[in-house]
Amino acid sequence: MSLVFIIGFMTAGKTREGKRLAKMMNKKFIDLDRIIEEQEKKSVAQVFVEKGEEYFRKIESNALKSINTNGNIIVSCGGGTPCFYQNMDWMMENGIVIWLRVSAETVFKRVSESKKQRPLLKNLEGEELAIFINHKMKERETFYSQAKIQMNTENISIKKLAEKINGLGFAR
Repeated sequence: MSLVFIIGFMTAGKTREGKRLAKMMNKKFIDLDRIIEEQEKKSVAQVFVEKGEEYFRKIESNALKSINTNGNIIVSCGGGTPCFYQNMDWMMENGIVIWLRVSAETVFKRVSESKKQRPLLKNLEGEELAIFINHKMKERETFYSQAKIQMNTENISIKKLAEKINGLGFAR
């Protein structure tokens, strides 16, 4: 396997930890949201507002499936990526999938500080936001739980994560 896909709920640290992992393993790093933003010439939030979630999920799936499956690449996916258009199946067939687990409480704290960049949350506050986070996390867990490797992002060890990936046969 030469691809590693990092999945998890928003604010789990997929991009931050993906970059660290790629650097440690001397691999290329790709952020799926950045690919979409370059293609669309606008932010993910703008795409959501202007064209809707359905459009976004289609172009997200296309961007995912356009990644070179022969490259030694760490890919940071959007929080919803595994949940649409058989993306999770495709990722599992083409690489190693890692789920960065994060608690609902941590997500609530983190998104309360950065809601402007999160199109699904922009109009939610307080208890309404907490309920939404819990509901979405439960909804997505069915997909996330299929990942080969699961690690709690709140006490993550990139070195241990790299060892687990190498143990599963990631191309060196």
